[in-house]
Amino acid sequence: MKENEMKENLETKYLNKLYQGAEMGVVGINSVLDKVHKEEFRKILETQKEEYDTLSKKVVEILKKYGCEEKKLGMMAKKSSEMMSEMKTKIDDSDSQIAKMMMEGSNKGIIEVTKIKNEYQGNDEEIKDLINQFLDTEQHNLDEIKKYL
Repeated sequence: MKENEMKENLETKYLNKLYQGAEMGVVGINSVLDKVHKEEFRKILETQKEEYDTLSKKVVEILKKYGCEEKKLGMMAKKSSEMMSEMKTKIDDSDSQIAKMMMEGSNKGIIEVTKIKNEYQGNDEEIKDLINQFLDTEQHNLDEIKKYL
């Protein structure tokens, strides 16, 4: 039983990291969405936000199979991200600056999810697929935003 509990803890640990990464994506987008000038760029960010929401929901579904709930981001992490976005856009609120900030966030996401992918030693194919989907989403988001630099 203990080995199974340890495995579940390992699975839920990585699932919660994915959940918090998706949550951070939503926080980041929400913190700049009203500052975006080009409607096309705003729509792209709204679509990306929906993608993060979809990923979050998939994580929650898998966590339920393990009898666990998601661990939300702490209030300090959210506020820190929001304050950083506010400071950066006070200096420069151009779409180029916002694109740079969003690309930095996607790069951090790629790094974190790649680390999860390399560390995760479990056999749950659903989790492996979700990790790959998350990486694909982050890379797609990064590529999509480049034209707004």
